[in-house]
Amino acid sequence: MKKKLVLINPHPAGRYGEEDIRVIVQMPLNLAYIAAHTPREEWDVDLIDETRDLAVDRKGQLTFEADLVGITALTYQAPRSYWVAQKCREKGIPVVMGGTHAATASEETVRFVDAVVRGEAEGVWPEVLCDLEKGQLKRLYDGGFPGLDYLRVRPDRDLFKDKYQYKYSSIITTKGCPWNCEFCSVPLAQGKLYRERDIEDVLDEMAEIPFRGLMFAEDNFYGYLPASNARARHLFRRMVERGIYKDWFGFTQFSTGHDLEALRSMSASGCLGFLIGMESTDELVLRKLRKGSNLKTGVANYPSAIQNIHNHGMVVWASVIWGADFQTKECFKVMVDYILEHSIDILTFGIHCPFPQTALYKRMLSENRLLRPNFPEDWVYYDTAHLTHTLSHMSLDDFVEGMQYVYDHLYGEENLRNRFVNTLKANGSRRTAMFAYKVGMDWDKVFRQVLANLYELRESGLYDRVMKERGLAWSPVAIGPVPPAHPSPSA
Repeated sequence: MKKKLVLINPHPAGRYGEEDIRVIVQMPLNLAYIAAHTPREEWDVDLIDETRDLAVDRKGQLTFEADLVGITALTYQAPRSYWVAQKCREKGIPVVMGGTHAATASEETVRFVDAVVRGEAEGVWPEVLCDLEKGQLKRLYDGGFPGLDYLRVRPDRDLFKDKYQYKYSSIITTKGCPWNCEFCSVPLAQGKLYRERDIEDVLDEMAEIPFRGLMFAEDNFYGYLPASNARARHLFRRMVERGIYKDWFGFTQFSTGHDLEALRSMSASGCLGFLIGMESTDELVLRKLRKGSNLKTGVANYPSAIQNIHNHGMVVWASVIWGADFQTKECFKVMVDYILEHSIDILTFGIHCPFPQTALYKRMLSENRLLRPNFPEDWVYYDTAHLTHTLSHMSLDDFVEGMQYVYDHLYGEENLRNRFVNTLKANGSRRTAMFAYKVGMDWDKVFRQVLANLYELRESGLYDRVMKERGLAWSPVAIGPVPPAHPSPSA
């Protein structure tokens, strides 16, 4: 008789966040890979995506039966993960946990589950199953950061597609990041070496994917060095040559917008646009963030990249950070004016968030600036939708009012309709302009939730209490030690 493996993507009750954006809702690809690396002659595999179904119901009862449970978790998902794991273990079901939070907080995670997988799980998953069979499950497995040949085993998209009818899938073509951005956990979770898949294998997988919508699931599909940029150009050119056309988008940096050859092939292969971590237009803030890729390109060169992307019929999806050090209350109007002046098509954001073991987390800890340090319960707030540290160059009132200003001028149905028209004028593509409009409409809901979180924080009095008890103060002008520039990747 086969054993039952249940893979769980947890979701905190009542949360509405980026993962709920309908136009790009996609399957959890990491779990699809685990499913593919599980021998089906021995195991039946099921997925519970808690953005759709509950693994533990509101009465605290499991909604499934299993012989083994695998959980993946980002930091904000950790408390829910531990709750699900507790309910499983009460029933005698062993739990294995991986994902970004397990990689960056493994000593904490191992207290709540039977085994933790740090690094990339696919390579050690057969060992996990073998040890389980022998009753010798280890507490910690380290998958490390190997080459990407293991991705030749295709993720089991069919299993998940049939259950949840996802509209988008994703594909991994690279992993790792050599930069040292202060706030980012990618180098911790994926390593600092930028690893690349064989191009023809990537194309073969693209051709097999039964989805029209596709997302490149890495942080920068274009790469960081000239050789990687050339590889990206070759990949997009081969997509066109092989007739692979998808409604696709991905994550990259501003320098991609200066590579006209790449832009031509990207547009011809169906690219809708791409998300760029713009973060800020203030070089001092970028230096504090240690955002080396943006500093290397130069803020003055953002507009030409935006124009080039528009000229090829694609949209610019800019992501910014709010609440960083050296941001004053003026930053909100400055950003709104910049977005409108340059017809940036989609604006999304994250509130500056000190994820565990990042340089930002260590600095906030040393400066006694964490608002919510009661872990693991407080990890639920570490989702870029809540303010989790005190501000250095504005008051909480300034921050809340500034965020409301951004919403009032860029979001809401009328503003989004106007921005749709502006996108259409800028890039001439109704297809990509409609994509931007739909993302904006969904992000409107996310933004309203963020505003509700901020108003709740202000009304609670927690922020003012922490500032007073710890003797903290803020400066209305951006003063302090000027951080050095980081113009080159470290590896």
